[in-house]
Amino acid sequence: MEFNSTILGNHHSLGNNDCGNKDLINTSSLDGLSNTTLCQDFSLTTTDIVVAVSLCSILAIGGSLGNGLVLLVISRTTNLNNNCSVFIQNLAIADLLVTVVTIPLIISVITKGFVPICSWNGSLMLGAIVLGRCSATASLLILSSMSLDRYWAICHPIHHKVKMTSSKLRAVLVLIWLASLVVPIPEVVVPRQGRWSVVLKHVKNFGVACCYIAIVSSGIAIFVKVGCASLKIDDLHINSGGRQMHAEIRERNKKVAKTIALVVFVFSLCWLPVAIINTRYIEYNELHFWSALLGLANSTLNPCIYFYRQKSYRHELKVALVAFFSVSS
Repeated sequence: MEFNSTILGNHHSLGNNDCGNKDLINTSSLDGLSNTTLCQDFSLTTTDIVVAVSLCSILAIGGSLGNGLVLLVISRTTNLNNNCSVFIQNLAIADLLVTVVTIPLIISVITKGFVPICSWNGSLMLGAIVLGRCSATASLLILSSMSLDRYWAICHPIHHKVKMTSSKLRAVLVLIWLASLVVPIPEVVVPRQGRWSVVLKHVKNFGVACCYIAIVSSGIAIFVKVGCASLKIDDLHINSGGRQMHAEIRERNKKVAKTIALVVFVFSLCWLPVAIINTRYIEYNELHFWSALLGLANSTLNPCIYFYRQKSYRHELKVALVAFFSVSS
């Protein structure tokens, strides 16, 4: 689940110095630790450029608007001032990094007709890569933390309420963003060929596996807990008011768990093609480029999930829009 330089292809040379499909060139500013790297070329056709720019523009505008509305709804609504909403708020910020900065940088590069790697027209593309990896890392870590937090809150509510204070939540988020800023650095400075690149790949895969184990195991535990609670409530001889209150809590927990599961599923669906293609193809090609755009589309889809799944989000958005248009008129 990485950005993994997949947006990169290479520079289609402007002169007679085409570097070919497998030329070794000096790109020490790119590799940091090495003076040479394997360079693969491909350029974009006019149709590719038109389609890619159109898709990127839709993703950038739609994603920026959607994530901006998510932040607006959460910030102005006291009822949404809880751990889950704080995680979603940070997830929206990570998505805004993609829709506001990364995608526009990609548009500015591909309009030239090529996807640079050999030429250090890559300063713009390097920014897109680093921010894309930062966003993907932050999203995965936030989803993992949010899943574990929901497991703790649903399965051990009293302990969670006492231990998971707002200061501890802020500390977790600070660590997530620090990790997200640090993780892209080795992938930028370590050459793609060599022993360290293999070590880095294994470490990265191990980290992703740990995140998914945390997400899946906590999700299973939540659904088991909610299911067992439902059976216990049905067996208890409690008054109708108490039964209704417990049923509402149970349904709310189930809905939150399903929303998190859907967000994780869509995230995986968008980034899985990138992971598969990177393991099957060494040379950059069109598959890398288009699969990376699919991964970036995840940042636009998340707000749709929030508003589709959460009635409270839809209600507060409606209130905010009514207030805005009433003031404007």
